[in-house]
Amino acid sequence: MKEIKILHLFPRLLSLYGEYGNLAVLRSTLERSGCKVLVDQYEDGVVKLEGYDLVYVGTGTEDNLMEAIRRLMPYASQVRSSVTGGIHWLATGNAMTLFGATVSRGGAVSEALGCFDYTTCIHDDRRYLGDVLTEAAFGSPLVGFINTSSVYESIPSPLLNLTLGARLGNDKQGSADGIRSGNFLGTQLIGPVLVKNPHLLSWICGELTGTEVTIGMDTNIQKAYQVALQELSARV
Repeated sequence: MKEIKILHLFPRLLSLYGEYGNLAVLRSTLERSGCKVLVDQYEDGVVKLEGYDLVYVGTGTEDNLMEAIRRLMPYASQVRSSVTGGIHWLATGNAMTLFGATVSRGGAVSEALGCFDYTTCIHDDRRYLGDVLTEAAFGSPLVGFINTSSVYESIPSPLLNLTLGARLGNDKQGSADGIRSGNFLGTQLIGPVLVKNPHLLSWICGELTGTEVTIGMDTNIQKAYQVALQELSARV
């Protein structure tokens, strides 16, 4: 039996939109495929990333984002090594803010973890939000919602391209969303992204197991995805 080890970073600090659902559906899908799944949580203290197959981090308030950076900064070199190494990462919502070079907020600029060279500007007085639909990725378009005050500049390798909500991309000028670098995936989509997008769930499970993992077409998440896809496609 294959064992998969997952680390959930900041399940309380950064879980604003029910993102624990991503871990719940990931775990149940992997277990149904015959894997033993161990899920650990990190909230504060010493960070140990070695030995994990996947690290997940979700969305938080702007204040909590800055607190998360503060807690991780003593371990920034370990995080950078993990991101560029063989560990898979999934960051959703505004969690991408953690991994850039700097964060500017209210006229002050501070360091982020420095895994990538992009910069983040947090606009406390403005929200960028709306339903989004992407071009085909991981086998099918992704459906979701963006609600953020973070604007990202100089991301060279975006993960997705938005067809609905095209002005909600990384820089809030174009349609490029997220980042993909090696095994690191980041997207601005919030909430239980893997519950909403079963093909992405299947793809990630396949990456972790090294085998094809399919989600039955008669499952509720597949049916919900098809309804969302149809409704959002009609608005493009």
